[in-house]
Amino acid sequence: MDRRTEQEYKQALDSLRYSSEGKERIMKNLMEQQEQRLEKRKSIRPLRTVLIAAAVCAALVMTAGAATVLARQTSIQFIGREQFEREYDAYLDEHDQSPDNYSNGTYTGMDFKGSDAVVRENWWNYVGKPVEETAGTAQDGWTAKRVFKSDAAAIAYGLRQGQVYDETRYLADRASDYGSLWDWWDLSWLESHYTANPYGTCARTVSYRDDLRFAAMNGEYKGEDGAMFYVSWSWDASFLHPDEYKVANNKEFAEVYTTKDGVEAAIEMDTSKTGKSVFWVTVWSGYNSFDMFGTQVELEEIHNILDSLNLSALLEYAPE
Repeated sequence: MDRRTEQEYKQALDSLRYSSEGKERIMKNLMEQQEQRLEKRKSIRPLRTVLIAAAVCAALVMTAGAATVLARQTSIQFIGREQFEREYDAYLDEHDQSPDNYSNGTYTGMDFKGSDAVVRENWWNYVGKPVEETAGTAQDGWTAKRVFKSDAAAIAYGLRQGQVYDETRYLADRASDYGSLWDWWDLSWLESHYTANPYGTCARTVSYRDDLRFAAMNGEYKGEDGAMFYVSWSWDASFLHPDEYKVANNKEFAEVYTTKDGVEAAIEMDTSKTGKSVFWVTVWSGYNSFDMFGTQVELEEIHNILDSLNLSALLEYAPE
């Protein structure tokens, strides 16, 4: 399972922003990719084994040094298909399993449709057992909070299956309203140029016995001429992002853009089946992940957004 597919798989299970349609698509892609790899190399371990091994590795990383702050940003490089396939096959020959730092994901042509009341309601009514509900104050910024007890995805957070963790979910009208929780990024320029979509604004944390294991925040925005996108950040104590290599020509356009504050952001762009432009942005550093996904936004404007966010603060950020 390649690095991007694994990340999408985890995000889908986390239910931070994907619809049921999105989850179904991701799981279908997972199975198709695994079947292709098994056909290419019979000795590759089954998907279930790979997932379990990845979870064990994540747990070891978390135990060994989850509090460590990495000095450098995770590197994402676009390389030619011939080089990609040569290095990928060399990795398989040496390790006898699929590497997680080679991404050969392709675009399905689906449009970015944004979030609506149904998406938000499904996310808010989580499957865990609710134990607390609180209305936010003006000082809090966020409007409501729910705390759940759950063991639904414990393995995703470096826990053993069946271990019960606390998951806290927050609602807000815009991402900057979560400033009382996390204030490392600067959303002032973004929110003065784009309109926040409350249905796509959400945040959550996962803790086990007062030990924070996961935190995430998502903000969705709309602009002129159909522009629509989300910005998202997550911190996962059980997953340390490795350097990644992507096929350069899987999308119509790909570049690594350096922001004004020195952060390298991997940008990809393509055209949907309906003729709309779509884009993806990825920034990784240690246990932190920042990404954007959206439609009808020009490359120069994507650069402007990235320059405004103070992403350099992400490189050494660790929740208290």
